[in-house]
This record gives sequence, structure tokens and C-alpha cells, in this order.
Amino acid sequence: MRTASLASLMVLLAALSTAVPVTASYIYFMPVIVQSSSSPEVLMPGDSAILTIVMENGAASYGAGGENARDQTLSTPVNSTSLKGTSEIEVLSSDYSDIGMIGPNDNVVLYYKIRANDSLPDGTYFLDFNVKAGYDGVQIGRKIPIKVDSSGVSLSRAELPSQGSISLDVANPRDNSLSAVSIIPSASGVVFSPEEYYIGSMDPDEVFTISFALSSQNPTTELKGPINLSFSSKFKNGENWHQSDSYGTTYDPLPAKSDGSPVALLGAGALALVLVGGYLYWKRKLPFKRG
Repeated sequence: MRTASLASLMVLLAALSTAVPVTASYIYFMPVIVQSSSSPEVLMPGDSAILTIVMENGAASYGAGGENARDQTLSTPVNSTSLKGTSEIEVLSSDYSDIGMIGPNDNVVLYYKIRANDSLPDGTYFLDFNVKAGYDGVQIGRKIPIKVDSSGVSLSRAELPSQGSISLDVANPRDNSLSAVSIIPSASGVVFSPEEYYIGSMDPDEVFTISFALSSQNPTTELKGPINLSFSSKFKNGENWHQSDSYGTTYDPLPAKSDGSPVALLGAGALALVLVGGYLYWKRKLPFKRG
């Protein structure tokens, strides 16, 4: 009788040892992959952004449950999520609750609106994201990185000005694209053409060279230098409008004609000598004709 009881106990223990790993893998922890992105990808101080968080059930990928769970439906419930803001990055959206089941290789997409502090220094900041998931309410915590960069559109002189125009190099030094980029010129008594140079989208590290034609605001007078010019950029980072600080440079119009000064007269005399010399040389090279 004792032998029969011992044999029955050994069979029961063997059955439990086979069942426990399957149950533990399924109930205790369902692998949930958390990925995040933001639009814009890199915020400027004061910017608002949409943070997208994707939660994927990776049970099939990780082989949860082993061979014995191969034919089971490895779904897991997601009860709630929370995204905690900081003094640097504010969370403007409410948390989610009763999200529902995530099936094998399925995902759930969550959206949060966030905002960077107006005086935030450049750097990478982290938000605490927590998920309560699984049949036993497992807490899963992740750090969500948010990058902040105050760099705007960069302006610089492209080349020495030609008469009546000036050229600029316009660069995007950021790690993300900008949109609706335009350059706005300004100077007293000067008319610019175009009045505003529209570039549009700029990829990271992209550079455009643009030119403005300059003329006097008074049609009866010519531009006289030096003239102080100012340029600023206007652009969007995501849905946030920005305007850069002004870039200043000096424009000195080239003389269009002689002003009667000794230097100008000397230049004109030298030019006349060159022309005369060329004429005499050309005359000497003509074939001689007898009369």
C-alpha cells in the first residue's frame, strides 16, 4: 500500500514539474517591447511635441512558454499606463487605462502630448513610462528619451557681393528636418528682390545658397555704401514656429561709373593707353598696300 502511494506521489510531482514552467511563463511575465518616437524628433525650448509609444507583445519572438506553449494563444492584457512629467518636460495628456489585450506579435499605439520648458538647456532628458500588464499585474518600467536642441537656421555670407546683389549660405545644423524655412531681409532705404526668400524643407546638415538683388528705395538715387543689412530666418520645427536672431553684414555697392576722382581718372587714362597700344599693334600687323 505504501509502495502504491509513493508511486502515485512521484507521478503527481512529475506532472506538476511539467505544468509549472508553462503556467509561470504565461502568467508571470509576458514580454512587452516598448518603443518611442516624437514629432518633431528633436525639440527646441518651448516646443510642444507628440510622443508616440508603441507596445508590442513579443511573446512569440522570445519563445515564452517554450515548446509546451507552442500551440497556445500568448495574449496579454494591458491594464494601464502612466507617463510622468518632470520640471524640464511637461506631460500634457492623460494616462491610459483598460487598454485591452495585445495578441501575439500585435501592438498598441499610445499618443502623449509633451512640452519642453521655455528655458531648457540643450541635452537629452528622460520621462518615466510605466505599464501595468499581464494577468498578475506586472509593472514594466521604461525610460523615454527626449532630445532638446536650441540650434536654429544658420546664416553666413556666401561670397563677395557683386554689384546690386548679395548671397547668403543658409544651413540647418540640427539633427532633424525643418519645414517652411524662409529668409527675411531688412535695411534702411533698400529694396530687396525677392522681399522674402522661401526655401521650404531643409534636411539635417543641408545648405542652400540664396541671392537677393538690391536697389535704392528712391528710384532717382543710387545706393551708396557702406550699408548695414540684416537677415533673419523663419521656420517650423514640427508644428512650432520659430524666428532666429538677426544676422548682420555690410554691403558696399561697387561704382557703376567714374565719379571724376583722380583715382578714377588715372584708371581711365590707363585704359586709354591700353586701347591705343592695342590699336597701334593691330595697325602694325596690317599688310602693307602700295598706292
